[in-house]
Amino acid sequence: MEKEKKAALLIVDDSPTQLLILANLLERNGFHVERAVDGEDALSCARKGKPDLIISDIFMPKMNGYELCQALKQDPRLRSIPVILLTTMSASESIVEALNTGADYFVPKPYDEKYLISKIKFILATMALNINHDYKETMEIVVDGKHHTITSNRQQIMNLLLSTYDAVVQKNNELDVAQKELREMQNQLIESQRLSAIAEVVSTICHEINNPLTAVMVPLQSRLRHDLPDNYRKDFEEWLAMLKRISVVVKKLAELKASQTTSAGGDFKMIDLS
Repeated sequence: MEKEKKAALLIVDDSPTQLLILANLLERNGFHVERAVDGEDALSCARKGKPDLIISDIFMPKMNGYELCQALKQDPRLRSIPVILLTTMSASESIVEALNTGADYFVPKPYDEKYLISKIKFILATMALNINHDYKETMEIVVDGKHHTITSNRQQIMNLLLSTYDAVVQKNNELDVAQKELREMQNQLIESQRLSAIAEVVSTICHEINNPLTAVMVPLQSRLRHDLPDNYRKDFEEWLAMLKRISVVVKKLAELKASQTTSAGGDFKMIDLS
């Protein structure tokens, strides 16, 4: 049986580290990857061997991501190649720039690996539906209080709108996770502070108990060194043994650390004196 041909992706980034990380991710997921270090290099690679999809950073020397998109979309042989821009989405005007230069999709940086792979697979699976690249419309829009004129086709506008929506959803999900982690850290801090306060109070009480405890044990030990009636000796020994057990527990309490707790079911914690 003939092997299924791997989709060819061209990735563009002037950071060797980011380029390597992205290439490794894509190759692990079954794609054939070509690399370019800037827009000019990417344009040359695309002309030599037309890739199925291009993923590009925006800010690069010589030719940035926007300029690369514009050059690709002006080339009749390359204009059908979908282009994903990796961006921080920090400004609304970046969307306007993308529309005017022909970018098809946005993926926010830092990107979620699973999301990026699913986005690539979706684009490749629906490429045949995006066939009208020639018909463009010109319209006036207002972004952040500024008027802009954009020229783009409807499919590209829809793609970018969906990408923007995806980016917002992804950021909201990341925020939810971060807030959950923050709440957990706050709860742990509150619990630690509470246990520390309890330990400090217990330690103070133990020091107060030790003085009278010692005052009782010393005379008992002294009396047991002398001859005593059997019934007295037995009582004294039992009292002394009990006081020693109390002394051991008091000593452990006095040395208590806030971290010395064990779970007793649910959220309830018990002080560990073992």
